[in-house]
Amino acid sequence: MTFNPLNRFAVYRALRPQNARTRQDIDEFRDRRIRKLVRHAYRNVPYYRELFDKHDVRVDQITEARDIARIPITRRLDVQAASISDRLARGVNPSKLIVRRTTGSSGQCLELMRTWSEEQVLNLMRWRALRAYGLKRSDVIAVPRVPVGKHPRDYQLPRRIADAMGFYRKALIDLTTVDDASRILIEREPEVVMGWPTILADLAPRWNALRRPRTKPPKFLISGGEMLSPYARQQITEGFGAPLYDMMGAHEFSLLTWECQSTHHYHFSDETIYAEVIVDGRRAEPGEEGELVVTGLHSFAMPFIRYNIGDLVVQGSSQCECGAPFSTMRSVRGRTGEYFSLPEGRRVHPQDIVRMSFIAATWIRNLQVVQIDQSHLELHVVPVRPPTQEEIERINISVAKVLWGVATLEVMIVPDIPVAYDTKFRVHRSLVHEKV
Repeated sequence: MTFNPLNRFAVYRALRPQNARTRQDIDEFRDRRIRKLVRHAYRNVPYYRELFDKHDVRVDQITEARDIARIPITRRLDVQAASISDRLARGVNPSKLIVRRTTGSSGQCLELMRTWSEEQVLNLMRWRALRAYGLKRSDVIAVPRVPVGKHPRDYQLPRRIADAMGFYRKALIDLTTVDDASRILIEREPEVVMGWPTILADLAPRWNALRRPRTKPPKFLISGGEMLSPYARQQITEGFGAPLYDMMGAHEFSLLTWECQSTHHYHFSDETIYAEVIVDGRRAEPGEEGELVVTGLHSFAMPFIRYNIGDLVVQGSSQCECGAPFSTMRSVRGRTGEYFSLPEGRRVHPQDIVRMSFIAATWIRNLQVVQIDQSHLELHVVPVRPPTQEEIERINISVAKVLWGVATLEVMIVPDIPVAYDTKFRVHRSLVHEKV
């Protein structure tokens, strides 16, 4: 590739097609950003200066991405324990920053801040991923959801300019006031629909039942914000008659991954984050499961370096088999904080129960795992058809493999599992944790 000095600039890279670069080019860009970020963090951010000094980390030792393993991993509780002033870069005025607040499995609030320009770079990279799926400038994106307020310093100037020019228009369908969002989707015929999987799965069959013979299906749909179950994927793609692509993000970093159209693995957003899958303190090999540790390449006002976001994922290849120049993960397993504690010190991740249940029973429409106490769990199942006792027993036999012989599972057939449009659907609940 001919050297192009503009490739050093994040905005230029975001405006170019995702394949208008090589793996080598991405690696060089990432290494430059990491060198700059680490030096900046040590000089200007008290939290990282103290961390580096405590663990004898010298910034001149970190010249490329793999050297970042010298820096200890930071967890959410570590960040929450530090003051905002210790996490904020010196010379940055907090009154001019965009503030994001999020809660995780701990239920504790995490506050993070970005400059307006940092926010725009991350937004542009997300739009580039959508363009790779086939989004055109004139397309309308419908977003059925409960509205959330905008931060007063998130001026939305690019969004207002795009709306005025008719580019990438967004149409919010307010689920607090619209009785039938499916009917609104039919009337507007948006090219793209984006939302939580449970919302899309709920709307899809109603959209299919109400649509007219000439109603155009969406070009594609985007899911995100929740775990995408096999059932929800099937319900959405069959109901809308269009492909579904899953995207994963985090408030701390914006876009993390987007689903590959060819392999259905996930491309890491290598130009906005440096992602590591860590198992037993080392980098995972392809196919291994580990904890996702992320460094934000464009967050200098409040850096996040080697930050464990609390997700279990399966490591993929260093470059996607589809030919795109991005590293990959194969799948998302769930949150590390969601393990169910069992007797005798055993643990099980509820996603293992979900996965084994779907493998054992193709007749499951929807399900939810509920831990009643340490030794007893219930699997609430909405069936496609009434199952036989033998079919139910197959689930018990399959799931017993992950319960270590210390807990029991009771399969309960239910007419429905209530979901709400204003909160994320949890495919599992632990009454043990809720009582604590």
